[in-house]
Amino acid sequence: MKLSTKFSLFNALSRVAILLLLVGVLPLVMSRLALLSTDQRLAQKKEKVLRLIRRTGISAFIEGGQSSYGSYNLLKEEFISLETIVPGPKIDVIEDSKRAVEDEVVQYRVLSYSFAQSGQNYLLEIGRSTGSIGETERNFRRYAFYILLVAVALTTLADLAFFRYLLAPFYTIIRQRLRHSHYPPAFDLEPVPTSTDDFRYLDESLREMMATIQASFTKERKFIADASHELLTPLAALQYRFDNMLADESLSEENQLRVVDSQRTVHRLRTIIKSLLMISKIENDQFTRTETVSLEELVAEVSEEVQDRLEVLHLALTYVLEPDFTVANCNRGLLFTLVYNLVSNAIKYNREGGKIYVLGRPASPGSGYVLEVRDTGQGIPKAQLPQLFHRFDKGTTSDPDSYGLGLSIARTIADVHHIDIEVNSIEGLGTSFLLTFPAGPVDRG
Repeated sequence: MKLSTKFSLFNALSRVAILLLLVGVLPLVMSRLALLSTDQRLAQKKEKVLRLIRRTGISAFIEGGQSSYGSYNLLKEEFISLETIVPGPKIDVIEDSKRAVEDEVVQYRVLSYSFAQSGQNYLLEIGRSTGSIGETERNFRRYAFYILLVAVALTTLADLAFFRYLLAPFYTIIRQRLRHSHYPPAFDLEPVPTSTDDFRYLDESLREMMATIQASFTKERKFIADASHELLTPLAALQYRFDNMLADESLSEENQLRVVDSQRTVHRLRTIIKSLLMISKIENDQFTRTETVSLEELVAEVSEEVQDRLEVLHLALTYVLEPDFTVANCNRGLLFTLVYNLVSNAIKYNREGGKIYVLGRPASPGSGYVLEVRDTGQGIPKAQLPQLFHRFDKGTTSDPDSYGLGLSIARTIADVHHIDIEVNSIEGLGTSFLLTFPAGPVDRG
């Protein structure tokens, strides 16, 4: 999970936790707010009634012969009453009270206030039913909950957007420095623009490390080139001298056999050096991959190349690619070596009169193309399969011409072309190598 996703998820969960906490506290808060709102409304109505009394007199409410006045609205949600009382302590309270209205007991929030007017004491009561207060409370709670939900959503989206903006240099560093950076000479050492000190320090550290790797790679390539020249040149000279010695008619038969053995050793050394140099060059991405290759044409070329060996061992090679498949962004020489090594392996470890099949078919839809090299040879022991592609691992073979590098080269070529290679084998029945080519063009990164 990405860092930005984790951060946004944490923020969202923390806000949800806060929201749940508020939901628990909200009823108490909303109840208190509704009560305060009601008390404030009752106080405002009291002031309004008192102003009306001072302006028009008490007779607007209590006419001659009456001692009280009462008025309830149609739904009994509010009432106002005014009555004469005997002189006593000052009354100015707001409290809950029950009142009987038309044979129905209703719970009210009642403001009681005593005052004197024209030498007479009066008690003013203004009430509002607690049912209407509860409705106000529910409205408060509902709207507050909606606002909280919107706030959580907006702040989470804002955090996600800001965090992505904040981490943009970090992802740029990953793309330019760590991902698709397999070939040191192609390293991008341009600094990534950022105002964040931590990212700037990370970018500088990675650029320094990549510059060091680049310098080491350059030295290694030079060493490989020099080593190949220094090793292959004296071996070629030895080979030339041995050829001259064999041309000497005075050389005894015993010495001739020794020279031939020495030639085999030189040839073995030259082959090993060339194979190791090829692996090194492939791993260092020193082969261009800009060609487009038809697999059917490539397999036909490999088949023609090995015809002499097939005839000597009385083997039959059959290839069927239905349909053909075109590999883009590849190196034809390397792909030829890949298929040739697998076919050569099938020839080397086959039985006399055996068969070799090279079969091509589409993989599952959208998954590319599968090229299979199958033989009817002796098979490979199950315990040997995990080490099959290791360098210099010859398994149980006693073939003196086997160096344990052919399959290692095949794996290296497959990896650099993003080709999956799989081997299946049954002892006594044969071996099958499966090459799965990607569906789209090969990504040179």
